[in-house]
Amino acid sequence: MSFIFFLIAHVSLAHIITDDVATTTKTRFSLSSVCTKMSHESPLIEIVSSTELDCMGKKIIVGDFCEQEMSQDPYYLRGWIDQNSKEVICHSGKKVIFQYLCVKLADKELCSRPAKEACLQMKFKLARRLDIVHASFTQTEKKIKQLNCYFDVAGKNLTPEIIR
Repeated sequence: MSFIFFLIAHVSLAHIITDDVATTTKTRFSLSSVCTKMSHESPLIEIVSSTELDCMGKKIIVGDFCEQEMSQDPYYLRGWIDQNSKEVICHSGKKVIFQYLCVKLADKELCSRPAKEACLQMKFKLARRLDIVHASFTQTEKKIKQLNCYFDVAGKNLTPEIIR
């Protein structure tokens, strides 16, 4: 189980209830190798955010790098930068359960969409190669709207009625 809250640039950290991943692998790459493979050799590398590097003026989205590097891995989920080790982590897994509370005005765009569309937006950030098995909005006991997304490798075999 892995909790990776900092990946979602447009979603507030305090409102993620669950980001549970059934991990298969985590592959690590040095920042310099990412810059070299995606752009050019860069003696100056800046970490812009948990998902973006600046390789001497060229912005690199690490998820796009991982997408290329993990092209043979059917379970590739997402990429992020480990600030402590100064490495890019490409994460693979077989399922992701994501729950999010819609409490801020900034959440309006995500939380006013149909549940499946909202989960599709999150899929790109959290579970790139998995299928949406379940997408719904529920209300908590305090009447707060909650987005629920479940991504899995088995989604292709499910009937449309399972996806709400």
